[in-house]
Amino acid sequence: MSIWFGRSKAGALTGCFLSFLLATSTQACPGLILAYQLPRGLPPIQRDSLQLLAYEEGSAPWRPIAMQIDPLDEEGSLIFPKDPKWMQQDLGPYDRLSFRVQDFGRKLDPSAPRPCPGAEWIELRSQDKFAYLVHCRKHTYKGDAPVTLDEKERRVSSSQYEYAYTPENHLIFDQIRLQSAEGKLETAAIKGDLLIVSDVKRFFTLVFDSSDIDAKITSKRSGPMGLMGGLQFFLRILAFRIELALEPEVNFFGDSLFMPMMMHLPVDATRYLRRGSGIYYTWETGPETSWLLDKSRLEELSLDALDPSSSTPLGRSSDTYCGAVMCRYRLLGRVKNRLVALHFAINRKAADLGFYPRLIRDVAAVEKTIGRKISRYPASGRIGVYFETARLPEGTHTWDFWIHFPEQENSPCTVPVRAQRLLADKDLAP
Repeated sequence: MSIWFGRSKAGALTGCFLSFLLATSTQACPGLILAYQLPRGLPPIQRDSLQLLAYEEGSAPWRPIAMQIDPLDEEGSLIFPKDPKWMQQDLGPYDRLSFRVQDFGRKLDPSAPRPCPGAEWIELRSQDKFAYLVHCRKHTYKGDAPVTLDEKERRVSSSQYEYAYTPENHLIFDQIRLQSAEGKLETAAIKGDLLIVSDVKRFFTLVFDSSDIDAKITSKRSGPMGLMGGLQFFLRILAFRIELALEPEVNFFGDSLFMPMMMHLPVDATRYLRRGSGIYYTWETGPETSWLLDKSRLEELSLDALDPSSSTPLGRSSDTYCGAVMCRYRLLGRVKNRLVALHFAINRKAADLGFYPRLIRDVAAVEKTIGRKISRYPASGRIGVYFETARLPEGTHTWDFWIHFPEQENSPCTVPVRAQRLLADKDLAP
């Protein structure tokens, strides 16, 4: 089994985003849309001439709002172009546009003056808020980059949070801190750790922990929405250090973190793996953090599920968390006066086979059950999630992971909205 952090195919993105994902909270994950999901028939558009505008009534009705364009390849992986003039090239079908729906404005008044007469328009809508994609250089957003990276201190910072990563694996955190209402950084979690267990039938158990996987940010790009990082992966097996030819990624937006994930199984796990094979991700709770389990969307891990000799049937994901295509889970916590939410979006087929996050409340009990430590750190004070892999078929399995800082307990991270429509000046006549 190999696990890839951060690479997801365009097909998976399509299934996840449908048309595009927008949020309803004022502290929300960004809206995302892929260029090929825009209406057809658009002329070639140079990346740096595509602007996102909000309309408000008044003497200066057009307000440019932050939008970032990130090129992806056909498999949905972030590209870091070597050509410094890549923004002057035409928008590609797999380019990803990100924006903040809370910046949207009113619906356009047909009699309003046009920012660029003759330009073609695309209207984006989220409930009662609107924004307009326009091929226009007249109004350009000039805000500062919302995320900074201090490579020496291994720290990513925004006005909302601070994420410090470990030296060996930049996807494993040393510490996550949130900005409180009083302007003080409060610790939400520390000492993140990863363990992958493959209990192979008629063989021996393969175990990979954080010390066996190196992931370093080797490419980065900063823009008006955040910092995009490309990582280089190495896997340590005995005395060997094997470079994995992967293109993983991590996305640090101003108010959330996005890590698309992929796991590749070269064989049918049902034939080769015993139950109890899976992925453990654990961390230590911060001193001011409490987990709101009654407000979360997550079931607790049954220790019986980890026993290879157990005859109890392995469960499937609850319909409470699943739609026809996707299952969505959330672990919600409070850090003094701030909320933090971990969101997981997983294909329904994989979740029905047991691959979905189950809450680990008692790390010591899990370690006693399986007879090994699941973290380099003491079990006391730790919490985590477990993904069972023993029933997955051969192939590639993708899921999305967000860390989000909502204002309300029931605020979603991202929700799909309907409709985008192509507009032209003749369609906007009074």
